[in-house]
Amino acid sequence: MKNNSQLNQILFFTLFIAIILVANNFIKESLLHNQITSYNIHLGVKTISNCILGLVSFFIAKKLALSSLGGLSKVTPKKLWLLIFPTLFLVLLNGLFMDTIPNYNSLNVFMLAIYCLSIGVSEELSLRSVLLPLISRYFGNDRKAQVKAIVISALLFGLLHLIKFDKGLYGEISQVFFATFIGLMFGALLVVIKRIYPLIIIHALIDFVAKLDSISLPVKEVVPKPMDLENSLLSVLLTLPCLLYGIYIIKKHIHLEKAISK
Repeated sequence: MKNNSQLNQILFFTLFIAIILVANNFIKESLLHNQITSYNIHLGVKTISNCILGLVSFFIAKKLALSSLGGLSKVTPKKLWLLIFPTLFLVLLNGLFMDTIPNYNSLNVFMLAIYCLSIGVSEELSLRSVLLPLISRYFGNDRKAQVKAIVISALLFGLLHLIKFDKGLYGEISQVFFATFIGLMFGALLVVIKRIYPLIIIHALIDFVAKLDSISLPVKEVVPKPMDLENSLLSVLLTLPCLLYGIYIIKKHIHLEKAISK
């Protein structure tokens, strides 16, 4: 019965995340339908949605006693040097493929910064501070359970990116791989570092750089642009180092960590 209850918690929380993502798309389409294309308004609405997901995730993590593995305990972060590679690699990768940055003002920069911080808060708290510990607890909270939780939560992170489905079959598959590789790396980092806030910060920084080339631009209805096979494979290959780095952390560092008690 206990395992069934834990499984239900995982399924219901995953469904909750999916509902939030679908609601975000619906709200965006409603704004566009009413000819509201303001960059700052759209970012403001999405920021509020992200904050709601982040707050709900935080309270669930506290309520279900997930703080230890979820990185919410008041402990000193460990092995912060492991964050150097993902930060530099993903920031440079996003910068490499960045289009020309349009004209912007200080309010645009502020809104983008707050929005990206809200993405880091919502995704890290929901996926790493709630789902990962829940899955680990379901499998027993030993080292094997933690590794399973890292992999499964990363896969769920990848699959949730299918909700938009605006890049064609190849593009969506590459998105799943892209998000899964990064999710596995971030999950492994959390288990070793033991605090969530460093991951929130670098997540926000990575997204900020990735979205700079759309700053201040009016929001338009997304026209599906199917990605061809070659570009899809390139996208997967470019993020493959994240998967390899995550595997390296699991093999070289997580086995040194003490198993979390049930």
